[in-house]
Amino acid sequence: MPKIEILGQAEYDVAPRTNLLQFLQEHGYDTKLPASCNGEGMCSTCACRVVSGGGDPNANEVDVLSAEEIENDWRLSCQVAVQEDVQVVVPGYEPPEALDIESDELRAILEYGAVNFALRDISSSRRVSSKRLRDLAIRAPIVVAGEAEPSDFALLADVFAYVVHTPEVLAQVEREFGFDEQRLRKLLRAFDDRMPPPEEEILMYPYYLYIVAAIGFFLLVGLSAYSLMVDAPLEEPATPSFTPNPEKAPWYFLGIQELLAISPNLGGPFTSVAVGGVIVPGLFVLFLMAMPYLEPKLEFWRKDKSAPPGPRLRDRPITATLFLLLMGAMTVLIIIGVYFRGPGWEWVTPWN
Repeated sequence: MPKIEILGQAEYDVAPRTNLLQFLQEHGYDTKLPASCNGEGMCSTCACRVVSGGGDPNANEVDVLSAEEIENDWRLSCQVAVQEDVQVVVPGYEPPEALDIESDELRAILEYGAVNFALRDISSSRRVSSKRLRDLAIRAPIVVAGEAEPSDFALLADVFAYVVHTPEVLAQVEREFGFDEQRLRKLLRAFDDRMPPPEEEILMYPYYLYIVAAIGFFLLVGLSAYSLMVDAPLEEPATPSFTPNPEKAPWYFLGIQELLAISPNLGGPFTSVAVGGVIVPGLFVLFLMAMPYLEPKLEFWRKDKSAPPGPRLRDRPITATLFLLLMGAMTVLIIIGVYFRGPGWEWVTPWN
């Protein structure tokens, strides 16, 4: 069975003659492959680099791609039928650029910088100190192997950016270690490749506040319009000698009241009151409290399980579905308690 290895990402077993573009689309690697001609081989928007395997380019590819692109292993993914192991570099998912530096060289530069650089002039999100540079110098082999933390690569990017953009420091590094500007800039790109993309943020003021204010305004207007259209007459004054049948809780507790009515009596301490009034609501509250801790496990489908799920609903479909199902069940119980329960808590229809 042939394999498709997306360099820098993952490796997959596939059936013979699997279409490469369809495979990339099914596995979500097509964010930068719009495939404008729908896989007819008439455009070049699904092109990717097939480093090994994949056979020779066909006539469509020769017509669409330039000789230089073909020479550099570019292929139209819609025209590649996988019959052997292939290695693919997909636009937008390229493997990080290799670090063009030895661990001893990196250690020497960091130790030199801890003593000779004007550390207060280095622009960084965290204060750069001699201790931080020396600690990073000790872990230079781990950094060069690409196994360091993103914060380490962020610190290296800040330090080397300072070197590149400070002529006198650049001259010192070139003189002491033989690193010219071109090589340093290549290292900067490699460090940037190893840092995670910035998280999407929204400012509390004014943007989020505007959203909350708009929602509150339309909710107030909607409730006001509803109160004008629907009468809610008061009942007769309460008397100690008369209890209405049924005595319903406020609407926001009717879901619990309905749950009490339909819960089974399992015997012993697990009465219907315990099941419907304590155990089931307690499990629901515990689930809400545990959701941030369970979410990384529930969203098992993610390619990169080391990173937390994204901020949007499409990034956490399983958790969102479970939450909506539970909230929907509670809403249904409230509606039943309000409109479908009559005297003796018997089932009635609201239109009768």
